[in-house]
Amino acid sequence: MIKQPKIVIKKFTDSDFDAFAQMVGVYFIEDLKEPLYNNPPIRMCKAMIQSVKDAITYLDILHIDGSPMGFIMYQIDSPKSDWCEKEGYGFIREMYIRKDCRKQGYGKTLVAHAEDELKRLSVPYIYLTSSNDAFWLSIGYTGTGEICEKNNNHVLIK
Repeated sequence: MIKQPKIVIKKFTDSDFDAFAQMVGVYFIEDLKEPLYNNPPIRMCKAMIQSVKDAITYLDILHIDGSPMGFIMYQIDSPKSDWCEKEGYGFIREMYIRKDCRKQGYGKTLVAHAEDELKRLSVPYIYLTSSNDAFWLSIGYTGTGEICEKNNNHVLIK
């Protein structure tokens, strides 16, 4: 009998910081191909966590069998944020799943969790920007035809 992995999505806590910083480094360097010369993951993560502590963004960690394997950062756009393109809309800022855990439904599970949280907070729509639209289109997002000026990625909405 194949043992099903135990999946838990929980709010970020300070005890998640080291694992989160490691995932952020991999995400930005390997997945986004962004050199982090002037903004190492630790400094970047501290700024991201401060945004969570200031109740501007939400950060949830995906645990599989007790180990952190991914994260999702999202918000309700507001002028308080350093990124506010569509005030009042939900915005998925970042989402990461460790490479060895991809294509197993964990990304879809993590996004559904964030969407549920944003819907619970009464957002009318959820949007994101992406340079790789296939995953997002497969889970119901639609291209808007817009290109985000901040990162030159497509804007998708649900």
